[in-house]
Amino acid sequence: MISDSEGARSVPLIALVGRPNVGKSSLFNRLTRSRAALVDDTPGLTRDRQYGAASQGGYRFRVVDTGGFEAEGAEPVTASMREQTLVAIQEADGIIFVTDAQTGPLADDWVVAELLRRSGKPLVCAINKAEGRSGQEMVLEFHRLGLHPLLAISATHAQGLDGLIGRLFAQLDGQGEPVPEPLVDEAAAEEIRVAVVGCPNAGKSTLINRMVGASRLVVSDQPGTTRDAIDLPVWDGSGRRFILVDTAGIRKKSRISLRIEKYAVLAAIRAMDRAQVAVLLLDAERGITDQDRRIANLAAEAGCGLVLAVNKWDVVEGRAAAERRTGSGGRDRSGGDRKKFLAEVEEAFPQFTHAPVLFFSAKTGMGMQPLLPTAFRVWESNRLRISTGALNRWLIDVTAQHPPPRQGGRVVKIRYATQVSTNPPTLVLFTNREVEVHETYRRYLENQLRDHFKFIGVTIRIIFRASSGENPYAPPPGKVETKHRGCAKC
Repeated sequence: MISDSEGARSVPLIALVGRPNVGKSSLFNRLTRSRAALVDDTPGLTRDRQYGAASQGGYRFRVVDTGGFEAEGAEPVTASMREQTLVAIQEADGIIFVTDAQTGPLADDWVVAELLRRSGKPLVCAINKAEGRSGQEMVLEFHRLGLHPLLAISATHAQGLDGLIGRLFAQLDGQGEPVPEPLVDEAAAEEIRVAVVGCPNAGKSTLINRMVGASRLVVSDQPGTTRDAIDLPVWDGSGRRFILVDTAGIRKKSRISLRIEKYAVLAAIRAMDRAQVAVLLLDAERGITDQDRRIANLAAEAGCGLVLAVNKWDVVEGRAAAERRTGSGGRDRSGGDRKKFLAEVEEAFPQFTHAPVLFFSAKTGMGMQPLLPTAFRVWESNRLRISTGALNRWLIDVTAQHPPPRQGGRVVKIRYATQVSTNPPTLVLFTNREVEVHETYRRYLENQLRDHFKFIGVTIRIIFRASSGENPYAPPPGKVETKHRGCAKC
């Protein structure tokens, strides 16, 4: 698996660097014309590096948002955020040092200024939140940092951004030619978006770091470390491009107390809306929870294909082996036995028995090779389109084997079917009258459809509608439809 986070770039990469709560994420969203980065008054909201395509002032470039740089603080998360910022500085072609006009230069600003001065990278110091007279007057205070040029901007009000980007590109030695047209991602249609979802501390960021092959995301034992939904491109061995989306752990609504966590959970749900495949990470140590079931249902509602990924399986197997050696009873119901755990999965997710189940360890990489190929198979199923002729031949066979149940003593006939969309596959079945088809018969049709057309890991939506006409795909009167021309049996 290959990542492009450190690969060749056709446009310059600009890093947004500064202490916490100066408005880096607001500037990132403004430059990328998106709401990809969470924005709040709470310091330290951004933790992972987030990349995006941007265009401003006639230039196009890539921009990376970073967590707030704090010189002090020995907490593991704070230290990891510092490391992420240092990596962004190292790989960037140019840097925008974001400061806050409302507070003036603080101690961490001096530390960051010295760090950027040593980097030798092209640099512009952006005095953010400089709207109004008081903000403009405070700009003079930042001359003490010894960095030039200094430009007053307002990311919230989109003031001064053209001049900011123009001054930075003037230092880039011809990198990035002015472009009048907006950015267009030509490969977007071929991207396979895979959202990695699950409960807090299931190992989502560890999994993506392993697949990318670098410490791209902050990892901690503390639940709720991830907040933004981070997109990371990777390629598999066949050259297929995947966009892996790391998301915040989704807890029960009753347990979400912080506004920030609420925003993070909403971002995770929106990530599933934009993805074609969701990888639901199950914690083998913790076992399957009610919240895992809820997240699977959210993925189905979003129309995602589903892969059930059992993480930390090496820990469960190791514990089971130790207990067998010592003769003590295992406390895990699965006891390291995959067949038993699969039975638990089928019991917990009866409506998702079509979803493939993988066992691996994100920490060690054990068993992770099939993950992207499996996601690709689910993606193919989610975009599979069945011809109307093949669909109606299937319908004739399954309704002949098991006709729809009567409604009010009257016969129900399904006259014909057609597929109206993909992602997820959606079918409309036309009946002879307005009826509410029983859920058991709907499940029967879904299961038969999966078996016949080899749908894997996808939700199939079936809509029943009344039709006054006959089957438009039936042969004309007096004409016998044959499957094999010249066959005596037909």
